[in-house]
Amino acid sequence: MKTISLLLILFLSLWGGSNQAIQTQKIKIALLSSPTVIGRYTQSTYDVALATLMASHQPFELTAYTLPNESKEAIAQALEKIHSDQMSAILAPLTLGGVKNLLALQTTTPPIFIPTVHKRDSGTAPETIIFGAIDYQAQIIALAPYMGKSLAVFYGDSLVGKNLALMTQTTASESKKGSIPSALYSVNTEGSNIVSYLAKPSAFSKKSIITHLPVVKTSMLIAHLTFVDVHEHNILSTQINFDPNLISLTQYKDRKNMIVANSIIEQVPAIYETNELMNNDLTFDWINYTTSVGIDYLNATLRGVEREYSMQMVDSQIIYPVELMRPKEFGFEPLGGK
Repeated sequence: MKTISLLLILFLSLWGGSNQAIQTQKIKIALLSSPTVIGRYTQSTYDVALATLMASHQPFELTAYTLPNESKEAIAQALEKIHSDQMSAILAPLTLGGVKNLLALQTTTPPIFIPTVHKRDSGTAPETIIFGAIDYQAQIIALAPYMGKSLAVFYGDSLVGKNLALMTQTTASESKKGSIPSALYSVNTEGSNIVSYLAKPSAFSKKSIITHLPVVKTSMLIAHLTFVDVHEHNILSTQINFDPNLISLTQYKDRKNMIVANSIIEQVPAIYETNELMNNDLTFDWINYTTSVGIDYLNATLRGVEREYSMQMVDSQIIYPVELMRPKEFGFEPLGGK
C-alpha cells in the first residue's frame, strides 16, 4: 500500500473560522484499482490524482488500495479496509465488469468517482457513485451529419469494439438525413484481415469509413485505403484516435479527409501545469483527463467549494462537450478552421 500525505499551509485572510476549517482540513482519498486488469493506468491514474490534489494547495492523503482482480470478493475486502481506514472518498478506475461487481455488493461506501465507465453502461447505481467516462455515443451522434450515404464500420473484436459498432449502426439508422445503411468489419488482434477486407476497393467507394480501432490499426487501415486507391467519402473516428501518434504514423494524404471527435477540451491552467510537470498527459489521454476531473470533483465536494472544471453533472454522470477535429499536417485543428 502506498500513501502520500501532503500538508500545505495556506494563509487565507478572507475566510471565516468554520468555513476555513472545512476547506483546509485534510481529506483522505482512496484509489481503488487492479494492476492486473487496467495495467499501466494503475500508476498513471495515481500520478494524475496526486498532481491534481497538489494543484488545490490543500492538505490531503492519497492512498492506493491494490486489487488482485476485480471480483466481488476482492472489491468487498478492499472496501472493508477503506472503511476501516476512514477514507473520505474513493477514486475507482475500474472496468465495466468491476463496476458491476461493485454495484452488486450493495454496501454503504464513501462517495465514489469512476473515471473509466459511463453511467449508461452500468445500469442503476446509488447517487453516491459518480461516473466520469467520456460519452462515445455523443461523439458518434456529433459525427452523424458527416456520414455519407453508406458506412463501412471497422471495429476491434472485443466487447467494447462490438458495442461501438452497434452504437454506430443505431445512430446511422436514426439519422436526420434518413436511415444510412452500414456494413460491419471486425478486425482481428493482428489487424491482418484489414488487407483481405480491402481486396475489392470498389466496395468502399464513396462510403464513410468509420474506425473504432486503436491508432496503430487505424493507421494501417487508412494507409491501405490509399494504397488500393479507395475513393471514400471520408474517414470518421471517435476519441480513440485523437492521438498524436496518428500524425506520426500516417501520411497527410492518407488522413486529409478524416474527422475525429474529441471531448478533452477544458483545461484548468493550475491543474494542467502541475500534471505537465509530472509528465501526466491531460491533452490526449482521456482516462488521465477524466481522472483529473474526478479528483477535482471529490476534492470540491468534500470541502464544500466550487469545482475547477466547469462541465455539468447530470444524473450522476459528468457531461463532456464534443468538438470535431481534423488531423492536419502537424497536429489537430478544429473542423472548419483554416
